[in-house]
Amino acid sequence: MTLLSVRDLCVTLETPEGPAPILEDVGFDLAAGGSLGLVGESGCGKSMTALAVMGLLPERAVATGEIVFEGCNLLALPEGALCKLRGRRLAMVFQEPMTALNPVKTIGAQVAEGLRWHLGLGRGEAEARAVKLLDRVGVPRPRFAPGLYPHQLSGGQRQRVVIAMALACDPALLIADEPTTALDVTSQAAILDLLAEVAAEAGLALLLITHDLAVVWQNTRSMIVMYAGRVVERGGTHEVFARMAHPYSRGLFAASPGALDAVLPPGRRLAAIPGLVPDPLHRPAGCVFAGRCPRAAADCLPAQPAERRLAPGHAVACLHPHLEATPA
Repeated sequence: MTLLSVRDLCVTLETPEGPAPILEDVGFDLAAGGSLGLVGESGCGKSMTALAVMGLLPERAVATGEIVFEGCNLLALPEGALCKLRGRRLAMVFQEPMTALNPVKTIGAQVAEGLRWHLGLGRGEAEARAVKLLDRVGVPRPRFAPGLYPHQLSGGQRQRVVIAMALACDPALLIADEPTTALDVTSQAAILDLLAEVAAEAGLALLLITHDLAVVWQNTRSMIVMYAGRVVERGGTHEVFARMAHPYSRGLFAASPGALDAVLPPGRRLAAIPGLVPDPLHRPAGCVFAGRCPRAAADCLPAQPAERRLAPGHAVACLHPHLEATPA
């Protein structure tokens, strides 16, 4: 059953230089209990997609299209109705835990707050459940008292507290936006394992945002590659890895140490994608990746290529895709 359906999502941000198109015609489905990875460089629209789903877009941003969650178009809901969904049915884990935690409130109080607000629990019951949640995510008593403040914890421990807050009210969808960016390698692996474990236990859907293809390979069933606010490739994770068709997808693969480790011989060097993601105010009229693409041709310039189906569940928006298997 489809839990989240995004159709023709466009987000425009008003700037002093004029309207900047941040997202253009983004669409995807996520089933209940499923897992989807959004991949791309910084500035490609991954986080903006998540913020649109959560109803947390910047004040000057305008969204059009449809974001249907549990049968309801979130873009048509008033703020009061969204507030009842956020933290209850929709939850999000942000990149930097210190931005999501209140420095003057204890970790126990912050986990209990959502339980009191959304479920109407009394203080004692909410605090008791908060202790159990903290224990579940690896912040157990007595080593970590619920009376500690965020600054008394490490980065990995703070991220575990944020995960406990997100899981407190048994949401149907958990969005994790680069949840390991600020952590060391050991903590990154532990947090990703924790997210996969709790998602499987609770049967919730996971939308995982990352620039790391290895993270997507290990933690999602399907994936979307985004570039400059557009979806350029989509499909089942294993299918896309087996035959990455878009030149940008292959560029990300060649630049990802974690993805390369499993398939390339020792000594193979990483390859960088030349150039930068185009500014939203100055995107090319044709294929947005043409200026960085090794396969670009004259027919790439007039118009943005339409998505083409390569196989069941695997599609690419490219006039000159790679049709052979991913090189190993």
